[in-house]
Amino acid sequence: MVNDSPDCVLVIFCRRPTLGIGKQRIAAELGQPAALHIAHLLLAATIEDTRSWPGKVILAPANREDVSWAKALIPEVTVIPQPEGNLGQRINHVDTLARSQGARKVLFVGSDAPGMEPDDLTAAATSLNTHDAVFIPAADGGITLMGATKSWPTLESLAWETSELFAGLLTRCESIGWNCATLATGFDVDTQVDLVLATKQLENDERPARQALCQWINSAELEHLETPYDTPRPDSISVVIPVYGEAQELDRLLSQLADLSSPIDEILVVDGAAISACRDTCAQHDVSYYQAKANRGAQMHFGSTLARSDILWFLHVDATPPLDAAQSIHEHLALGHSGGYFKFEFGGKRRWYKQLLAAAINLRTRIGVPYSDQGIFVRQWAYCAAGGFAPEPLFEEVPLVRKLRRMETFAPMTASIDVAPRRWERDGWLRRSLKNRMLAVRYMLGASPAELAKSYQPELKNDFTD
Repeated sequence: MVNDSPDCVLVIFCRRPTLGIGKQRIAAELGQPAALHIAHLLLAATIEDTRSWPGKVILAPANREDVSWAKALIPEVTVIPQPEGNLGQRINHVDTLARSQGARKVLFVGSDAPGMEPDDLTAAATSLNTHDAVFIPAADGGITLMGATKSWPTLESLAWETSELFAGLLTRCESIGWNCATLATGFDVDTQVDLVLATKQLENDERPARQALCQWINSAELEHLETPYDTPRPDSISVVIPVYGEAQELDRLLSQLADLSSPIDEILVVDGAAISACRDTCAQHDVSYYQAKANRGAQMHFGSTLARSDILWFLHVDATPPLDAAQSIHEHLALGHSGGYFKFEFGGKRRWYKQLLAAAINLRTRIGVPYSDQGIFVRQWAYCAAGGFAPEPLFEEVPLVRKLRRMETFAPMTASIDVAPRRWERDGWLRRSLKNRMLAVRYMLGASPAELAKSYQPELKNDFTD
């Protein structure tokens, strides 16, 4: 993307995806879980385009308490939370603060227009070289982009969220003498029909987040729905597996999952390395394959937004679940728990030092937080309510588990999951254990996961599933 106006700031109005909030027209047609999935996918598509934006980006979350969440979405982003009031009042407020920070040309976009191209943003920025304002109207009468070189006039009284919005906004700007440019009409996603139209427009779009959006919509077979679904099937299990191109290990795990005594309803593999061998392995096992940025927490959360089951089960490729794992999960949840995790064991030959270290890990998890290599599972509603995995390369499960324990009963199982000892065998049992503890101590003392990831980048690249 080439931006002829490097001083042009891109402002993204967004809402943290939350069950029961946002995309309520879709929720009325397809159910709240589906609306939540779509919100995550649309946000991912919007954030995807910021990677090629050469200028400053400002995120404007709908709630002040979501500032930390917004900062985690994009590295080094500026966050200006929206105030209370209608959309016009919020735009005026954020626009004023952005300009007080030195912005002259400001583009506003939402997070529900997946058809927008990087070239559209470039064209809008270029238009502001010769115009006071620029708009990309939406097919439903709204707008998908608005930008200006001056502070916006008072927008409070406009007919927001109606088919009269674009006409009213254009008239307001022209009435004060602004020279306005209008680019080709786009579309936003508010209804089931919009989702179907999105797949037709984006079917050849190579951007990963758009591909994931189309895959989810196609999997729902929206064009053929006679009665929309509103809740996941009771006690169905979706397995989410984050990988970093570990095709051989993935093939082993998928074979083991196929041999479980109780079948799994759905398996989703999210690959951070995007290699063809992993994709081919998933095709051979007839499981869903997706690509995402290499970030274990973000990959698992991304997979969760695509899952269609009542129970989410997160597995690493180094894990070997017991044959009765699915049955054990059902029995555990039937006791009233909202989720849980397996007892940690090392795979391979039994050795006293392996048993000693496993015992220490199991003691730590009862006092502290179990890590995601212990096969964490949780009901979808509880996962959504707790906010999901943090988008971090390390300790992504800590906020989730802490919230789950406060909300409902989140408890360990007596059943064990075997974890491959390859990293300990490669690095040395003592050396590897000390490194892991050092990471944990630094995290407890306040070091951010991003800082720890930079310090241990070679380790993380080789041990993505650590």
